[in-house]
Amino acid sequence: MQSVELDSTYNFYLREVYKDKNEKNENILKTNVEKKDTANKKRIEVEYLLLSWAHQNAIYITTIPDKYQNYYASNFIADTLINAYDFSTFYFGKITDDGESIFFVSNDGKKVITWDIRPFITGNFSKKLSIREIAVQKNDLVENVILLNKALEEPVTFNHENNFTIIYATPGKKVAINTDYPEFCKLKDQKIYFNAGIHGSNIYFRFDKNVADSKDSAIRFDYHRTRYAPLRELH
Repeated sequence: MQSVELDSTYNFYLREVYKDKNEKNENILKTNVEKKDTANKKRIEVEYLLLSWAHQNAIYITTIPDKYQNYYASNFIADTLINAYDFSTFYFGKITDDGESIFFVSNDGKKVITWDIRPFITGNFSKKLSIREIAVQKNDLVENVILLNKALEEPVTFNHENNFTIIYATPGKKVAINTDYPEFCKLKDQKIYFNAGIHGSNIYFRFDKNVADSKDSAIRFDYHRTRYAPLRELH
């Protein structure tokens, strides 16, 4: 069993997708939305990005898709909280030395996904980060380059949050913002554990109390959820 410690060098970025209406009353998606402008918009998706310039690590976590697009509109928690209940897939990657991009390598080493980031990542993390393009490389050959501002109506933008806490909270319960979360599980030691098997890496999170109605304080996500596993030098 190995682990990634989420120490004080990690910065948290949150991406939220909202459903809105345009001037023709057609449904459109909005991502780069200021909080003051969200009242009349419906939140339908959230994503998490953790970055450490000191370790050059990137951890991207998607959440469970909501078929009816109601869940993330009715289950709001503080922006600084990351709810493990909603975790879907995991991408563990590295930030390049120049801070211009993030790359993710497949388990067999044959596929590499590279995000071109703006502005560049340095020790001073900006308030917003956007993915300008995505390059897909297989067997050392570039197969595809996607310019996101051409492919999507909305930019893929993440907003920086001042801090973060990983919790486990079941739907329908309110999470107090300015408390120690006495009713909820909180990550015990600021580590994400993983073990590499034949097919891929299983991911584990340990909490400070038993999860929901379980008799266990840890939860596991099997290798199917780990799209890009931690690289050997990830620490």
